[in-house]
Amino acid sequence: MIVNFFLKRFVFKDRINLIKYKKKLYKEVNDRKQIEQYQLESFNKIWADITRSNPFYKMWKDKHDLPHRINSIEDLKNFPILTKKDLQKNRGLIFNHLGNYDTISTGGSSGEPVKFPTSKNEQNLIYANTYLARGWWGIKPLDSYLLFWGHSHLFGTGLSGRINQYKRDLKDWLINTNRLNAYDMSYKTVDNYCKELFRSNPVVIMGYTSIIHKVSRYIKEHNLDIGNKSNLKSVIVTSEVVTNYDIELIESVFNVPCVIEYGMAETGVIAFQHNKSKNLKVFWDSFICVKNNNNLLVSTINNRLFPLINYQTDDIVKCDDFSSILFIDEVQGREKDVLNIAGKDGVITLSGILMIHILKSYKGIYSIQFRQLENLRVDVRLVTDSEVGLSNVKQYFLRNIRIDHADVSEDSFVFKNVNNIEKTIAGKEIWIKLKK
Repeated sequence: MIVNFFLKRFVFKDRINLIKYKKKLYKEVNDRKQIEQYQLESFNKIWADITRSNPFYKMWKDKHDLPHRINSIEDLKNFPILTKKDLQKNRGLIFNHLGNYDTISTGGSSGEPVKFPTSKNEQNLIYANTYLARGWWGIKPLDSYLLFWGHSHLFGTGLSGRINQYKRDLKDWLINTNRLNAYDMSYKTVDNYCKELFRSNPVVIMGYTSIIHKVSRYIKEHNLDIGNKSNLKSVIVTSEVVTNYDIELIESVFNVPCVIEYGMAETGVIAFQHNKSKNLKVFWDSFICVKNNNNLLVSTINNRLFPLINYQTDDIVKCDDFSSILFIDEVQGREKDVLNIAGKDGVITLSGILMIHILKSYKGIYSIQFRQLENLRVDVRLVTDSEVGLSNVKQYFLRNIRIDHADVSEDSFVFKNVNNIEKTIAGKEIWIKLKK
């Protein structure tokens, strides 16, 4: 309690004050017209600054003949889409003029990781957004967490790597977090983590969707006792696509709401499930979200070393059709997450999300990966318990996929058992592997 008081009063003072400011702002500015006016003014201020002082955006504005200011959110549709390739190509313009800065990196799920400059001020803003939203669920800063997470690759190797690991362990102790390694999720590890879960009584359980799903499946199918969870307020899933089946499973095991957090390494949390509704509320004072077809584009409108303007997230979303997206109904995965097989009348394009939905509900399947093969076939790799028969799984899958695609051939799919699913450098499961 003394450590908690000290951290809130002194170390996290700026963050706590930011949370209070945001709560007040969200209470006072609460209709669409006010919000869009706030966003418009914030964007024009940021845009005027970076087109004067930032070498990349000076070049970007001249190259694309962009205006000095916009008159409505709708005008962002006339801006070019900023991609990771643009940023990789212009690293020098982004970094060379900066003084003191830290870096963050994407997880590499879509290819080579991309680095972004960041600062202490940005980390405070990300923290304030996060705990503004978690406050909707009764979660406070420094509440206890059981966290399934990765990112040990960021510590480095050798002596410096060990020192960075010790620093992380100390910080976790100070902020009341029990961090479990998300990179190793073998059966033995999952069983050990369930024992750790039984012994603990956190306010929050949090991790990648695939990991929380795997732990929940293991508990349910082995009829395990989760122990006293009188403190538990929610299970937060993040960083990967969430299905209705995931939510139903997790809530049936833990008897608390399963809450969705959506964000990216380069932005922090963008949107968070709001109260009892299923949709995600966008942090409108930090981001302007718009659609290109159904692809989500993000502009950052708070104080950052390198703002992102009309940035392509690669995520397909279901949401309203207003100029500025304030609520996201569903994050449906990435546009490129599709696979191709041979059909009677040509190539059949299959949604990876649909295939994941079908197999996740099959008892005994814990992890799934689809690999596109050269000959318009798909390799289906499964981590299962010993009682699952692949021939039964395949027939179940074919029956369900043929509801939407009647002419799918049995020969188009090769089912295999594996011990582990390949992960990104950040520890997320790669559930679709496209051919190079």
